[in-house]
Amino acid sequence: MKHKLRPKELTIALFSVSEKQQVLEEVRNALLSLSGLASTNSYFRVFFQSKKITGNQKVNILNNLLGDKGHPLVNEVVSYLNASTALSDLKSISKLFDTMFKDSKNILSVHGTVAQNMTESEIEALRSSLAQLLGKEMDLIIDIDPSLIGGIKLRIDNTFLDASIQNQLQSLHSKLLQT
Repeated sequence: MKHKLRPKELTIALFSVSEKQQVLEEVRNALLSLSGLASTNSYFRVFFQSKKITGNQKVNILNNLLGDKGHPLVNEVVSYLNASTALSDLKSISKLFDTMFKDSKNILSVHGTVAQNMTESEIEALRSSLAQLLGKEMDLIIDIDPSLIGGIKLRIDNTFLDASIQNQLQSLHSKLLQT
């Protein structure tokens, strides 16, 4: 008989067990890796959605196939997923676990957009400045958008800050049109 657990319940249970076993980071990495594989590899998608492969068989296959890239706790959770919704459930579990992990470790997600490539030292300086300013560790992702001309756009969780030259030019343009 298949268990009827929702992704949120599975995630909370997985987080709790991972925390007790002190393997939060390993489980997070395994979840992100497995979720990435499932979204990019059609063979994994078929595997997750297969009704012919039992949950125990899936656990054994994943344990053997993924080795160090996987984690037995994550593979066990996969065995509880309903075949028809396995991919969306895995994605939900991965996102929720990542959020819970970041909350527990006091990590803030920051997405930056700049006009041109930044060196590693510039990225690290930005990360440390933000960490000092906000009092949290930073999970910083930087994208390149040449249309910004210069400056930076930051998305800190759900807060948007725009210090780009493009934005300043648009503001100036709006002010000139109003006069």
